[in-house]
Amino acid sequence: MTDRILNQLIQLNIIDSEDVEIYRFGLEGLSLKLIHYTSYLAIAFFAQEMTRFLIFFASFLILRKSAGGYHAKTRGRCYISSCFIVFCMMICIKMVTDWNYEASVGCILLLLSDFCIFAFAPLGNRNREYDAEETLLFRKRTVGLLILENTLVIILWFVGKVNYIMPIVLAIGVEALLLLLEKIRIMKVDGNGI
Repeated sequence: MTDRILNQLIQLNIIDSEDVEIYRFGLEGLSLKLIHYTSYLAIAFFAQEMTRFLIFFASFLILRKSAGGYHAKTRGRCYISSCFIVFCMMICIKMVTDWNYEASVGCILLLLSDFCIFAFAPLGNRNREYDAEETLLFRKRTVGLLILENTLVIILWFVGKVNYIMPIVLAIGVEALLLLLEKIRIMKVDGNGI
C-alpha cells in the first residue's frame, strides 16, 4: 500500500523520486502510529473507559517523550507490549474505581514512581542515545512535566475528581517502570550497577 501511495505521489509530481525512501519511512511510521492508536482506542472503548484512557494516555505520552526509557527491539514486540500495557491499565483503572484504599496505594505508587523518574530520567534507548545537551534539555522538561502532573493530581484531589487521579498516577508509574527496565538493560550491556 505504501508503494502504491508513493508511486501515485511521484506520478502527480508531488514528490521527487529521489526522495522516495524518506517518504516511505514517514508513511510507514505514520501507518504504525495509526495502528497503535486505533488499537489503544479499541481497548479503551471495549473496557468502557474512554475518558480515563485519554487522561492516562495524554499523561503518559507527554512524559514519555521527554523521559525516554525502554523500547522493544522490534515493531511487533512494541505493538504487542504497548497493547498489553494499555489493556492492563484499563483493568487497573476499573479495579481501583470501587476500591476503598485507592488514595493510599495511589500515593505510594506516585512517590515511588516520582523517585524513579527523578533518579533515572532522561534515558535514551538502543535506538537513540542522548548527548549531554539533549540530556540536560530533556531532564529539565521531564522534571517540569512531572511537577505539572503531580500538581494536577493534587488539584483533582482537592476538587473531588478522584476518578481522574489514578489514570495520571498509573501513567507516571508506567513511565517509571520503562525507565527502570531501560536502566536494567543498560546495566546488563555495560556490566555497571545502578
